[in-house]
Amino acid sequence: MSYPENPLLQAYDLPPFADIRAEHFSPALDRILAESQDKVADIIASQTPFPTWDDLVLAMDEIHTRLEGFGYLLNLLTKTREGEPWKQASLDCETRLIDFRDELLKNAKLFELYQRLANSEIGINLEPARKRVLDKNLLQFCENQPCIPGIDQSQVKLRIENAEQLFWDQLQSANKAWTLPIVDEDQLSGLPAAFKQRMALQANKAGQTGWLLTLDDESHRIVTLYADNRALRQQIHEAYCTRASDQGPQAGQFDNGMVLKQLLDDRHEYANLMGYSDFAQMTVASEQAQTPEEVMTFLSAQLQLQQSTFNRDTEQLKAFARQQGLSEPEPWDYPYLAEKLRHKAAGISQQELSAWFPLEAVFPKLLAIATNLFAVDFIERKDVPTWDPDVRLFEVSEEGTCIGYIYFDPYVADGQDGYSHTTTIRDRQITAEGKLRRPIAVLHGWLPRGTAANPTLLDHLQLRILFHEFGHCLHQVLSQAAYRDISSINRLSRDSAEFAGCLFERWCFSKECLVRVSTHHQTGAPLPGEMADQLITLVTTQASWETANNWRNALLDIELHRTHGDGRSIQQVFQQVSEQISHLPVIANSRLANGLDYLVTGYEARMYAYLWCPALAERVFKRFKRDGVFNATTGKALRQHILGPGDSGPLYEPIEAFLQATDHRGERA
Repeated sequence: MSYPENPLLQAYDLPPFADIRAEHFSPALDRILAESQDKVADIIASQTPFPTWDDLVLAMDEIHTRLEGFGYLLNLLTKTREGEPWKQASLDCETRLIDFRDELLKNAKLFELYQRLANSEIGINLEPARKRVLDKNLLQFCENQPCIPGIDQSQVKLRIENAEQLFWDQLQSANKAWTLPIVDEDQLSGLPAAFKQRMALQANKAGQTGWLLTLDDESHRIVTLYADNRALRQQIHEAYCTRASDQGPQAGQFDNGMVLKQLLDDRHEYANLMGYSDFAQMTVASEQAQTPEEVMTFLSAQLQLQQSTFNRDTEQLKAFARQQGLSEPEPWDYPYLAEKLRHKAAGISQQELSAWFPLEAVFPKLLAIATNLFAVDFIERKDVPTWDPDVRLFEVSEEGTCIGYIYFDPYVADGQDGYSHTTTIRDRQITAEGKLRRPIAVLHGWLPRGTAANPTLLDHLQLRILFHEFGHCLHQVLSQAAYRDISSINRLSRDSAEFAGCLFERWCFSKECLVRVSTHHQTGAPLPGEMADQLITLVTTQASWETANNWRNALLDIELHRTHGDGRSIQQVFQQVSEQISHLPVIANSRLANGLDYLVTGYEARMYAYLWCPALAERVFKRFKRDGVFNATTGKALRQHILGPGDSGPLYEPIEAFLQATDHRGERA
């Protein structure tokens, strides 16, 4: 069946979500692939005599832009819409799209043309931004060309992709399979009202009375922080730490043990085929750190600096535990006791303070802060359909001209595990004809939907996550880079990609910012200054546990990929890393690696980014603390030096330029 009015084949500034149906995708892809093949053939024929920037690089970029735009929409809609037609659209199109992209990167004639352009007089004298684009394209070609005659590494790559998907699917299945029905409300003592309401809704949906506890990151965090019921904390913690393994309440179901082992074997083999000694060396080569040894040196040095803080927090917590009658606290007691200590130090609880941070009031104030810092406006477009009634669209405008868009999708879908993340629908670029394609970012929330009586209230971590993801969105839409390969947050190295998010988290530790974004959900009053001080005391007390968790994940990740084949099992590596981060207790049969989703979501061998980027972000934020956290001149400099250039070069260069730039008083940071 043909679709002459297929919306996926029409030109648009914003996707026509109201018109797109599942059955549009397959015929649209048929036509896109056929036209792309013809254009590639024309480009090769016309460029063989003398390759040029416009007619090779920009012409191929048009093809990639069209393919990626289709892929972005396919991924977004097939993951947010249910039903057999949407599953079929994904099955029909995803593999074909990936295969065609791979074919382009394996095309030896195209590779030769790019090499000839790079080595020509024109290529040697290209401006830095164009040279960066050309270098990134050449690197992609190199990674996809046969390295050893007669051996096609694409088969190993396919095995890796399949294992990653299986790992993810089994983890999600393990999460969904574990539930705990509760009929006695006394067992829920200490839990936030909104979380209890969510549990009641889950029970109702399952046809049960009372409350139903499910297994996901947020549920585990909330219960282990706030539940007075020690047995309840133990149950969810043991289930969480043994997910998708041969241990715990679901032992042997959805076991990721062999999947992860095979995945590590295949990654190691792939790295060897590509000429690297191990997967970590291959992966880190294109990062800011460049070598695993540099990563290990950084982690070891930073860990040493944190050791005194770890020791102090452990001693304080164990002393407090003894006061509570616990001579030897168990792993499921630590978050709970740490939260009690924070409450004691601050004189107020996290739950009391969250009343000042309803999502509906915080988000527009976050937009206002960005307006203040970067001189851009956020105009809500209620006239444009989105893919869900809860999704909001904001046009980003500068001096009356639209420069990009941000979709805000705040709530987790019913029956889904929530996790925050930012995706893109389009990357900024200037076409060969000089036309601007405006960037589009999507902030996917992870929060349960509130009600009029019980609005969605943010605790400090949730506030930080919101700021973090919004930082990614700003990085996408405020880029001034002219080319897709350097304007997109998807093409940043991982230890650059997390920088903007980590930087915007810093504002959540500023008293001025906490007061500014606050509004009591009942009275409408801002957070009093003295309570802002209490909140900062609360979130900086016993804060080393989150840091230690990031360290353990980063060390486990890099060690699994750096030392693969040294005779240690995955569990032995985990145990040795846990001993190194002895500050963080673990249960005896923990299998955390089996449930560590970052191992299959693009951060493999690069989880250190969550420690690397905060260190860089803290340096940059010091200038804001000196100039004023809402200083527009400093915001302008941040945009000019760091956010605007995109991935035009190593991150440390624009950071140094920003720190050396003078502010309105003529002072340097």
